[in-house]
Amino acid sequence: MDRALDRRSLLKLGVIGAAATLGAGAPLAEAQDKPKRGGTLTIGRNHDADTLYPGRSTGLSAIATNLLLYDGLVLHDFQMKIRPGLAERWEVSPDGLTWTFHLRKNVKFHCGASLTAQDVKDHFDRWIDPKEAFPTRAKVTSLAETRVVDDHTLVCKLKNPTLVFLNNVSQTEWGYASIPHAKHVAQYGQDYGVVPASICGTGPFKLKEWTKDDRMELVRHEGYAWGSPAYDNTSAPWVDRIVFRTLPEDAARAAELEAGGIDLDIDVSPQHIARLEGKGVKITSIPRLSSNHIGFNVEKDIFKDVRVRKAVAHAVNRQEIVQFVMKGQADVAHGFLHPLVPGATPKEQMRPLMSDFSLDKSKRLLNEAGWTPAADGMRQKDGKPLQASLYVFTELHERIVTPVQAQLRQVGFDLQIKRLESAAFTTATRAGEHDARFLPMIYSSPDFLYFFVSAAIPSPNTVRWRDDKTDTLFHQSQVTLKETERVKAFQGIEQRLVGEAVVVPIQHIRWIFGNRARVRGLKYHPIHGIYKLQDTWIV
Repeated sequence: MDRALDRRSLLKLGVIGAAATLGAGAPLAEAQDKPKRGGTLTIGRNHDADTLYPGRSTGLSAIATNLLLYDGLVLHDFQMKIRPGLAERWEVSPDGLTWTFHLRKNVKFHCGASLTAQDVKDHFDRWIDPKEAFPTRAKVTSLAETRVVDDHTLVCKLKNPTLVFLNNVSQTEWGYASIPHAKHVAQYGQDYGVVPASICGTGPFKLKEWTKDDRMELVRHEGYAWGSPAYDNTSAPWVDRIVFRTLPEDAARAAELEAGGIDLDIDVSPQHIARLEGKGVKITSIPRLSSNHIGFNVEKDIFKDVRVRKAVAHAVNRQEIVQFVMKGQADVAHGFLHPLVPGATPKEQMRPLMSDFSLDKSKRLLNEAGWTPAADGMRQKDGKPLQASLYVFTELHERIVTPVQAQLRQVGFDLQIKRLESAAFTTATRAGEHDARFLPMIYSSPDFLYFFVSAAIPSPNTVRWRDDKTDTLFHQSQVTLKETERVKAFQGIEQRLVGEAVVVPIQHIRWIFGNRARVRGLKYHPIHGIYKLQDTWIV
């Protein structure tokens, strides 16, 4: 059973059917156009992938690229229904402990080798091995072992029945279950996913060139004939190649989109919507399950005190950020989880746990914590200034937290925003250099809360939250066979994180795309946007 976002929730979000088109629409003739092969699709994005080894990264650019380079056993279609991928069918035993996957035949890796069940076993075995230290290992904690029956049959034995196993091994669940070529992984070891020559999947595109933090070129996987029925085109993609250009500055991407230097911007900044409208660019906005938030490194002395964390929370004016920074392209957060995610606590229940915007309350809490104003109004304690770093990795993120920096200065708190390139941000937060960090936190189900379990330290649990109650609740969410108990467990985690001010929820954003008219057949997935680009072509 699919326990990600259900169809009813997607309908509420307005994803199924049509996305909201803000700018000039594509010509009506597009409906009559027929797909044709050829052309290059150039995509602008604000950061590059750190590694292309599935499951080794929770970075959004790595995930988006891996969806194009690899395939998984199953995936979710545009209505979030699980469809066949590399597995043409599967069965589960009556006790829920044994899953048998029957693989498609004649599937080829980019190197020309045939896919076998051993490739799937190799990836899954590495994924669950504690020594391999995959940051996404919590996704498959229920998996005990795998067994190859023959070249096209794999058996997965679980430790316990669970509602979420098939969902968690879907490629849609952030590409972690994408299958790389086992021989390439063994050959390159720790360099797999980083050295371009190492990367080998079965996906519709294969890597040709990669200049880190600049340009990545993918070319069509000729002979690809095992695409998912989620797409109209299940054979090789229409476009010859995809070029990703890393353009960290929002204005630079907007300028390139306007001038034709890129065909598609997958992360248009709200401030540039008006500029791009009517200039040959189609702007599309879709709801996105997200929890933009500030998270504190609770191992740092300054944020070990919950009063200081709550003082920061009271300095966040959510309404102002949504109105002036996001130009209305977000919803004010009334809790941590998106309200349409199963497991979100009702707004009324979250209200007493959420810190409202109040600089008076912020000052009072800082006074109670022993931080007193000096002559210049800035606070200190035992001769040390009240100062902390907040790490971000995109221009938009910096703009979102800048108003918080200004509000905190009014209460005597010196918050220093440090913007890093994406890979440097990942390295620094994994190492615990930050006092706090901002994350957009995009997800498909409340199972992403494994980001806050103790076993996920140092990454993705970069807030270093060690809490027996959180760990117990998350474990319950993964082993229960009752949906009501899963919901209750996730609500408990949400209330714990917000009540202890481990995180400061800000907003739930919309996903804004901009494309030039020559790009046709774009279909945006509710979780992954461009997804696998099987039906897209260039005119």
